[in-house]
Amino acid sequence: MGMTHTLYTLFRPPTPELQILCWSRQLKPIRLNEYSALRFLSNALTAMRIAQAPDCAPIDQLSTSYSSIYSLCLGSLYLHGVLPNGKEGHHALAIQLGSELLHLTPMERDKILNACVYLQLMVGDFPEEVDEVVAKDMLRLGQHTLRQARKAFPDWFD
Repeated sequence: MGMTHTLYTLFRPPTPELQILCWSRQLKPIRLNEYSALRFLSNALTAMRIAQAPDCAPIDQLSTSYSSIYSLCLGSLYLHGVLPNGKEGHHALAIQLGSELLHLTPMERDKILNACVYLQLMVGDFPEEVDEVVAKDMLRLGQHTLRQARKAFPDWFD
């Protein structure tokens, strides 16, 4: 990773919607740090690499694909100088806002939100088998989200 970009090229001003959510304290403004910005991307890329491994079990494929998408959503908020405040529902908030910044469709966003709920249920005492079709679908969505992130924030990938 060359130091060709600076924080100033990575930073995007918060959208009016993000500013309103800061005022209502659902988001908090943060100071952009290039290392942290790159960590979000690195975590997403690592998770996608794991999810794409041929021996990845469906539950792991689903959860690592979801982790990758979540990291990209959080990272896209981070590039706008904001993050969720960590209160109840912050995962869903990050996905809703991040999927808008990444230009995902409402249907794609809803699939990610459903995966979030599903994975929380899976942590219970009796985890079910995850359908391979569901896992593969989330993997495809993860790959798509990565492509969208590259389009939306090309300098993040330089």
